[in-house]
Amino acid sequence: MKNSQGVMSGTLCLSLVAVVYCVWTAFGNDVNVCITEGCGLYQDTTVGGVSLWWIGAVAFAVLALLALVGAVRVGRILAGLALIGDILLLLLMAATAPCISCLGAAIFFAGVYACFRHTDIAQQGKGATGRRSLLVLCWLVLFLINAGASARQAASLWSISNPSGAPSVRVFYSPSCAACRQAIEALSGKVEAAFYPVAETPEDVFRIAAMREAVERGSSMTEALEVALKAENPGDLAVLSPDMLWLRLRILRNKAHVYLSGSQAVPFIEFHGLPSMLAQKPQRAPEPASSRPSAASLPLEPVTGGITPRNGAPGREAAAGQEGLSLDDPIAGSCGGLTPCPE
Repeated sequence: MKNSQGVMSGTLCLSLVAVVYCVWTAFGNDVNVCITEGCGLYQDTTVGGVSLWWIGAVAFAVLALLALVGAVRVGRILAGLALIGDILLLLLMAATAPCISCLGAAIFFAGVYACFRHTDIAQQGKGATGRRSLLVLCWLVLFLINAGASARQAASLWSISNPSGAPSVRVFYSPSCAACRQAIEALSGKVEAAFYPVAETPEDVFRIAAMREAVERGSSMTEALEVALKAENPGDLAVLSPDMLWLRLRILRNKAHVYLSGSQAVPFIEFHGLPSMLAQKPQRAPEPASSRPSAASLPLEPVTGGITPRNGAPGREAAAGQEGLSLDDPIAGSCGGLTPCPE
């Protein structure tokens, strides 16, 4: 909209709101509106040492000034260049991680450009053609891709154990997996762990439903697992109930997380931080020279540590296996993917 003085009031208001939004985000707002990992990834991104949010604030301020003085053609060109930059950012987010805050700024860029373009076409008179903008179509495609990826990330995982705090361990398991049952027995009640069920066989669905009911009654994960292994198929009609369909959707989201993380087998265990079993034990302080036995008093016995000779004598690897991590295969067992779980 443009009044008699040439001020594009609608475009001006939209640009000023965009300036406030960029400045508000640049200072790190206290309202956490972002539900995707891309917000933290792009929050501190800079170009030439200047934050992207400050660049956006300056761009919108310039566009607001052009709308104020009624420079429609120049405003359309600069808004188009800004939209091209935003398309490149949307393309980068589509290849990495979506950012909800960035998508908000993208809407402002597209809106301001559309306002300038509409006014410019209207000023050209009846002979002007209002063809669809290829620039806006490219922006729309990339915006929808990022919006879909954001919606997928917003679909939170479902934990059957409902941990009180932030879990340090996340375990994705299947009731039909023997290794998963060992993981539950080893971790349940001993660490702050969250358990996410995954269905590897058709029977797993109603077993997980039985586990959910047992946990809601106050049973531990180990006790609920024992109940689940004794559960029977409730029948075709019960499986098609709304509650069971919702349960299947939750389980499918958990399984999708496992696949998107690059695995197809369970148990799939995520550690937030260094697992204690990987932490090296503190080494003893060296003894003072005065307390060490003299060479003459050392017993003449064969050494059982040190470097392992080729004849099979124990050496450094054996000592490492005793004092630190096991040198055997760290995976004790799994199923799923190419190795189906037993039904």
